[in-house]
Amino acid sequence: MKPSTPPSFSLFSRLGSCALLAGSLLACRATGDPEAGLQATRRPLDPRPGTAEVGDPYYPGLGNGGYDVEHYDLVLDVDPDGRELLGRATLRMRALHDLSSFNLDLVGLMVDAVAIDGEAAEFEHAGRELTIEPAKPIAGNTTVTVTIDYGGSPAPVADPGVPFVKGVGWMNTPSGVYVVSECIGAATWYPCNDHPQDKASYSIEVRVPKPFVAAANGVLKGVEEDGEQRVYRFEAPDPMATYLATLNVARFESKQEDGPFGIPLVLYYPEDATEQELEAFARTGEMIEVFAERFGPYPFESFGGVLSYENIGGALETQTLPVYSRRTGESTVAHELAHQWFGNCVSPSFWRDLWLNEGFASYAEWLWREHTKGAEALDEHAARVYRSLKRGKVGRPADPGLEKLFTAGPYARGAMVLHTLRREVGDEIFFDVLKTWVERFHDSVADTEAFIALSEEKAGRELDELFDAWLFGEVLPDAPEYERAAAGEGRRDRGQREE
Repeated sequence: MKPSTPPSFSLFSRLGSCALLAGSLLACRATGDPEAGLQATRRPLDPRPGTAEVGDPYYPGLGNGGYDVEHYDLVLDVDPDGRELLGRATLRMRALHDLSSFNLDLVGLMVDAVAIDGEAAEFEHAGRELTIEPAKPIAGNTTVTVTIDYGGSPAPVADPGVPFVKGVGWMNTPSGVYVVSECIGAATWYPCNDHPQDKASYSIEVRVPKPFVAAANGVLKGVEEDGEQRVYRFEAPDPMATYLATLNVARFESKQEDGPFGIPLVLYYPEDATEQELEAFARTGEMIEVFAERFGPYPFESFGGVLSYENIGGALETQTLPVYSRRTGESTVAHELAHQWFGNCVSPSFWRDLWLNEGFASYAEWLWREHTKGAEALDEHAARVYRSLKRGKVGRPADPGLEKLFTAGPYARGAMVLHTLRREVGDEIFFDVLKTWVERFHDSVADTEAFIALSEEKAGRELDELFDAWLFGEVLPDAPEYERAAAGEGRRDRGQREE
């Protein structure tokens, strides 16, 4: 299969005709496990295809099985004006069993060639599924290098869990390119195992025409001037879910400062951004300090943000570099920062567990309010949220259903679960639960049952009544303590209006 005629800045011609073979062989020598390979060749192989999904109940067909991607090396050539992308993705992956074939996710782009350890592989591309058949079976527990050359005009895809936006993934806008992929959009711009269960580290090299600037996850390791183009190189060494990878290309200004704990803070923003828009990010370093005290050490090497030119439909906690729409507020920055612990460092096993991301990040906004305005302000806010949830008849946070994934259930009511748990067990145990959660499942995935088990372990008793009512109950339980606070606040509000 061949892509349409590539533009004049062809990535493939620049890399050279032999780079695919040489680069793949070198990568295999550098990363393979010789002993595992010897052991594999000493036994008869029993190859079978890897599965074409991970079994997520909300997204049948999403992700793939039979292997674990350890690292993505993406070399990308982006033409923002022509809305073209040419790419080479080199994946270091370990087979989990003997493989006769395996699948990757890629949608809307054309595949030019596939090689495994430098040897050409057969492939078939239909819909999201890129099925790859190696020239010889891959032995289980061995590491191989898979190289895919691809290109085309990337575009977002509709996500049934995110109906309030036109699509997720690669977005072309008048100002350039933005990538916000939750839940199923990563496959719009690179071949991947598109599910949070398979995390990997990333190297991202991006070539863009001047005066465009590229911003991606991790630490910027270098910028090379090449005539009328620039090449940016980023390294993201910590395991990352596919939907958290991002690339943004526009005429950005940027600024960097030293944050707490030696963490570099980098912000990319429009040339016409106002001081008021940038003010939302002014206390980022302080937020990191506050959250590190509550949640444990910040889990990554860097943090920052991309402020888009256009309204992109909200914000997304892309790892180390959240992407924000114009006129974002300080509480949103707090929310996306908290996701670096909850959602990024510890990701959901399945998408039905999303409240473990959004409820926790929403509660972090409450904690920031408590830090900046005091405990009484926190109590008043909790009462207001309770009253709103009760009036809106908001359903359960856990396993809310695909159509309610990004609604007040996992977000505000999820935060209410945590606040109620905090009141039940006390601050010492509650924040020990949060810190242990990050420590125990660091760089991995976890589910709701694991959080309940940890909470009960730290509390030293069963908490079925609390979680059954607040987390799994479809109807928000009666809570006199919140209702009284809400009533008192309402009287104060009316008095202030009358004055």
